[in-house]
Amino acid sequence: MTLVLASASPRRQELIRRVTEDFVVCPADVDEANIPYQTPAEYTLSMAVGKALAVSGKTPHPVLGADTVVCLGARILGKPRDAEENRAMLRALSGRWHTVLTAVALCRQGRILGTEIVATRVRFLPLREQDIEELIQTGDGLDKAGGYGIQGPAGKYIAGIDGCYYNVMGLPVAAVASLLRAHV
Repeated sequence: MTLVLASASPRRQELIRRVTEDFVVCPADVDEANIPYQTPAEYTLSMAVGKALAVSGKTPHPVLGADTVVCLGARILGKPRDAEENRAMLRALSGRWHTVLTAVALCRQGRILGTEIVATRVRFLPLREQDIEELIQTGDGLDKAGGYGIQGPAGKYIAGIDGCYYNVMGLPVAAVASLLRAHV
């Protein structure tokens, strides 16, 4: 059964291949600014469900939506708008633990089949200004929640991780495999 991935993320496409080769990509167009939420978990789940539902009406195949946020306490760090915001995020994360939340939603023809939220704790080493500038110069964090990618240049500054590494990349592979086994 072909799976539809409601994401244009190259990282999610790379990771879904660990679960299935039988997938197609159909990015969802969801307005991230108008999602009501109380907690970061509610926000990311609403986004994942919204993405999957937006695409599920266009295909008979199951659709997987996903959304990842980086949380520093109750504060959501999304994708930085520019280098200055990226710099501020890295300063805030420096030397601290934070949580990466990814929600995944599986839908078919407008019906939610299952959802999962995975949390992973990550700790950065204390970053010097020159470390932050080095990361900013790569541009790697501009398209990533929290302003960094664990699999990229920032990886050398990760001092600890508690939970699923793939979740930090943007798709909790085991949770997705479990959802597909249960519902497809």
